Amino acid sequence: MSKTSKISAIALDRILGKLSTIHSLVKGFYLSSILFFLAIILLPAILGILTRVDTLSELSENPQLFDRAINAIIASFALASFVSLLDLVTGIPLAWLIVKKGGRLVMILDAIVDLPMIIPTVTLGFSVLLFWSESNPFTSLGFSGISPGWLTVLLLHYTFSYPVVVRVLVGKLMEIDETYEIAGRTLGGKPLTVARTINIPLAKIGIITAYLLAFARSLSETGATMMVAGLFENGPIFIKRALSEGWESPLVFTSLTLISVAVIIFFLLRSLGPRVRIPFRRANPNFEGLLSKDSFCLFRDSISLLILTIFIVIPSIYLSLITLPNAINSGLILDVFQFRGVWGEYWNSLLISYVIGFIVTGINTVFSLPMAILIAREKFGSQISKILDVLSNVSIMIPSVALGVSIRFFWGGFTGLPEFWLIVMSHLCITYPYMVSTMVSAIRDIPKELEESARTLGSDPYTSFRKVTLPLAKYSFLSGMILTLARSVDETGATLAVSKTVKTVPIIIVDWVKDESLRIYAGLGATFLLLFSLIILLLLRKLVGRGKYA
Repeated sequence: MSKTSKISAIALDRILGKLSTIHSLVKGFYLSSILFFLAIILLPAILGILTRVDTLSELSENPQLFDRAINAIIASFALASFVSLLDLVTGIPLAWLIVKKGGRLVMILDAIVDLPMIIPTVTLGFSVLLFWSESNPFTSLGFSGISPGWLTVLLLHYTFSYPVVVRVLVGKLMEIDETYEIAGRTLGGKPLTVARTINIPLAKIGIITAYLLAFARSLSETGATMMVAGLFENGPIFIKRALSEGWESPLVFTSLTLISVAVIIFFLLRSLGPRVRIPFRRANPNFEGLLSKDSFCLFRDSISLLILTIFIVIPSIYLSLITLPNAINSGLILDVFQFRGVWGEYWNSLLISYVIGFIVTGINTVFSLPMAILIAREKFGSQISKILDVLSNVSIMIPSVALGVSIRFFWGGFTGLPEFWLIVMSHLCITYPYMVSTMVSAIRDIPKELEESARTLGSDPYTSFRKVTLPLAKYSFLSGMILTLARSVDETGATLAVSKTVKTVPIIIVDWVKDESLRIYAGLGATFLLLFSLIILLLLRKLVGRGKYA
């Protein structure tokens, strides 16, 4: 940084520091974040659903349709609850491995975990279906494959929700001060005992956040689930099929029921979860010492990597794996780099996707940060904070098919707004909860006393935040940025809802997947999207996570 830049940065810090001491200005800053949330996030997500409440009479006139709706809602919550719990049980060991091992290979592993979040959902669903179907790669071992149904849906939801849990947990575990762990080991605690009695309780809020985000993600996914559902119906699939049959009431009833019950679950977990003590606090030195041995740790890490490989990574990229050899042999791969035919449009759409993704990530960071501080530090009281905390997650509880309808209804009236910015607005609605939730989780676990100590020593609120809070929470912020960017890049439904001419890369790839003659293009397009995304994700870690992967 040049001398002029340093002087400018110091001057800007002083200005922001002085502004942060003006109470009315700070209050306006927080109110603007609430206004942004209500106008850009919450209202577009629910308005289209609320305007169709009058169609609910259809259900009372059709008992069979009502029974289908109830069964689908129960299936949604059962599936989301089980998958989210499975994500936690299998995700915590991998997150621990990433945080504790370090090194460049681990940084690459950390980025690979995020790849399922980059793949367009319909493409991911098709890839998972191919992997577990009758033509699966394990036929030589006697595995006959799995027919589309509840089991393939469960495997699919596990594939796309697992990275969300790992991403949040990695950010949370990175922020825990190793001094506590060292103290526990110094006092004779076995590694497992220390992790169970120190690290896990300190990461409790992060664990709750990870569970809730995975739960909401499973609850709302439509496009990918349609590819593998067969006769199985959960809420989003029921809505999609009912709409195709000409019924609108299932969209309203199912969406409102899912939102209402999910809001209650979120509120209870957010309120009561932090008070719950981790069970089995008493140590068993002999047993836990056995499980802490290097041989067992190697076994645990190997199982975690095996689960990641077989259930997450390979199913996600299977379409690419089976189409890439044909693309190379046919010379199609040369067309990609020479921008021939459809590939010129592909590279243009890839650029558009990432420009939108970075804009959405930037805007969400700016407006999510004050909302997260407001919620975590209860700036307007505990009750308002709890309400905002739950409401900030509403947009990812809504089935994506219903969310697309609502977004189209809200933003469709803004005819003067370019489609590019309509896409940005719709992506903000979908990705906002990921940024807010991870930030709230990080800030809540930072003792207020640290900020108060800085203020006592003469620091203004802005400087206290920049020099105390931000360094302690930056890894959760990185997790939020990665989740937001990945979710924006892979978003399909909301983009289709508001755009007719501007095409992002998921739209291009999904069009190819639907056309059987172009599926080799879909596999190749997904391959380059994954490679490009892997580079971007590694660069983000290098810039923000410096020091943790050394």
